[in-house]
Amino acid sequence: MQQEVSPLSAIPELSFDPLISEEFLPSANKSLAANPFASVFDRYYYSKIPAGADVEQLLQTLRSFPLVEEAYVSKKPELANAPLPNTTPVLPSDDPRFSLQSYAQADPLGTNAPYAWQFEGGDGKGTKWADIEWNWALNHEDLAAHNIQLLPGGTNDGDASHGTAVLGVVSAVDNAIGNIGLANKATPIVSSLVRTGGTAEAILAATQVLSPGDVILLEIQIGYNGGPWLPIETQSAEFDAIQYATSLGIVVVEAGANGGVDLDQYKHWDNKYIFNRDLPDFKDSGAILVGAGSSTAPHYKLGFSSHGNRIDAYGIGENVATLSSTSTASTTGYTDYFNGTSSASPVIVGSILQLQGIAKAKFGVPYSPDEVRRILRWLPFNTPTSDLANDRIGTLPNLQQIITNLPTPGAVPTDTEAPLAPTNLVVNTTSGTASLNWTASTDNVGLIGYDIYVNNDPFAKARSTSNSATISGLTSGSYTFTVKARDGFSNLSAASNSVTVQVQVDPCPAPWNASSTYVQGDIVSYNGVKYQAKWWTQNEYPDLKNDPNDVWTVLGPC
Repeated sequence: MQQEVSPLSAIPELSFDPLISEEFLPSANKSLAANPFASVFDRYYYSKIPAGADVEQLLQTLRSFPLVEEAYVSKKPELANAPLPNTTPVLPSDDPRFSLQSYAQADPLGTNAPYAWQFEGGDGKGTKWADIEWNWALNHEDLAAHNIQLLPGGTNDGDASHGTAVLGVVSAVDNAIGNIGLANKATPIVSSLVRTGGTAEAILAATQVLSPGDVILLEIQIGYNGGPWLPIETQSAEFDAIQYATSLGIVVVEAGANGGVDLDQYKHWDNKYIFNRDLPDFKDSGAILVGAGSSTAPHYKLGFSSHGNRIDAYGIGENVATLSSTSTASTTGYTDYFNGTSSASPVIVGSILQLQGIAKAKFGVPYSPDEVRRILRWLPFNTPTSDLANDRIGTLPNLQQIITNLPTPGAVPTDTEAPLAPTNLVVNTTSGTASLNWTASTDNVGLIGYDIYVNNDPFAKARSTSNSATISGLTSGSYTFTVKARDGFSNLSAASNSVTVQVQVDPCPAPWNASSTYVQGDIVSYNGVKYQAKWWTQNEYPDLKNDPNDVWTVLGPC
C-alpha cells in the first residue's frame, strides 16, 4: 500500500501510512459493488506533521500532486458539551430519579417516552446502538447489567463523566436504581475514537457489529484555528465514514456542536457552503444533525447551539438528569446538569431506538436512515420551538403523535412540495427601518416561517414565523425586498412580489449624557441609535435600559 503514495516521497518531511487499519476496512461480504461509499477508505493516508513545519506550505505542496484528491489537517475532536460548574453529585440508590428526567415526560416538556414503553419494542428491545467518543464507566450500577462491549482498536481510560452521562440518557437499566434510559432494553456498544484512525475508524468499527436500523451516536465536535465548534462531519474522512454507515441502513446521529454557528452561512475551507440545503455546494452525509433546546417549555434554541436548515431535530440541551462518573471505575455517580448538544443528541437517539423497536416488532423491519429523518422533520408529529423560523433547530420528537400516526417502513411519506409563494408584499419605511407585511402562504404539511431577502443576497436578512417583519439598522439607500416561505423539509417557495423602497436615516439628536437629567418625551442619541425617555431619568444607559419595563424606548438608528 505504501507504494501507492511513493510519489509523495518527494516531500522528505512527511511519511505516509494508511489512515484506516486493514482490519476495519469494509469487507466484500458487507459492501456490495453497488455501494459507492465502501471503496473510499483505502485512499486515506496520514502523516504526522514535524515540529516547526510550515503547515500551509506542506498542504499547498501536497495539493499540487495529481495523485492527491484532498489534503487537510485533521483536528483533535472535542467534547460537545457546554461549560458548567464541576458537579457530580452521588444520589441515594432509592432516589426516584425518573421524576427529574423531564426530557422523557409528555409533550410539550419532553418526548413522552412512557407512551412508547407500553408497546412491544418501545423500550428499544431488539435494537443496538454505538456511542462514539472517549471514555465510559461501563460498570456503573445503572449500566453494569448491560455488559457493554468496548469495540477493539480503541482505549477506555480517563475521565468518563461525559460518556457515562450519554449512556445514562439512553440506556440506564430499568432496575429501581437511579435513572431509566429512554431505550433501556436496547443493546449499547461503545467505540473509542482514541485510536490511530480516529473517529472515522471508530465509525467503521461500529458498522461491523451493527445492523440496518441500529444507531451510531457521534458525541464529538471540532474547532479550527481558535474558531467556533463545528460538527465532526466537517472533516472529509468522518463525512465519508458517516455516509458509508448510512448506506448500510445504520442511522447516524451527530451532535450539531456548541459553537453557536449559523451553519447556513458557514463556509468550508474549500469556500463551499456545505451545510446549506438552499445552495448547490450542500453535502448530505445522511446523518441526523442535532441542535439544543431549553429544558423549559415552550422550548427555545440555547445560545451555544449550532442552527440552520441542516439541523434535523433538537433535544434538551440543559439540566438533563443522568448518570455521571469521575473515572472509568466509578459506579454510583449521578448529575442533574448534563448539557450541550451532548445531552441533546442522546435524547434523539433514545427516541429513534424506541421507534425502531416498535417498527421491528410491528412490521418486522426498521426504518431506513432517511425515513427516520423524514419522521423527525414532519412538523405535525413533533414539538416545535417557540420561534421555528429564527431558532432553526428543527423539532423535538413527540412519540405519542408519531406512534399514533405510525407509518410503514418503506412507505414513510416525504415532502418535496414547496409552499405557495407569499403575495401582496408591502414595505413601509421610517428612519433606518423597514416594516414588511404580506399575505400568508400555505403548505401541504406545515410551515416553519418566512425568509426575507434584501437586494438579491442569497442569505436571508431576517426571518419571521408570522406574515410581518421589521428590519432595523438600515443605512440610507435603495433596498429591494422579497419574501419566501419555508416548510419543515426546508422546501422554499418561489419569491413574493419584489418591492423597492428608499430608506433615509434621520440626523441624530443631541447625544445622551450621564450627568444630564431627562424627562418623559426627551429624545437622545447613543452610539448611532435614537432613544426616547418614558419618565425622569439620570445616568441610566440607553443601550442597557430599553426593555419594555425600562426607562428608554428604542426609536431606531440615526
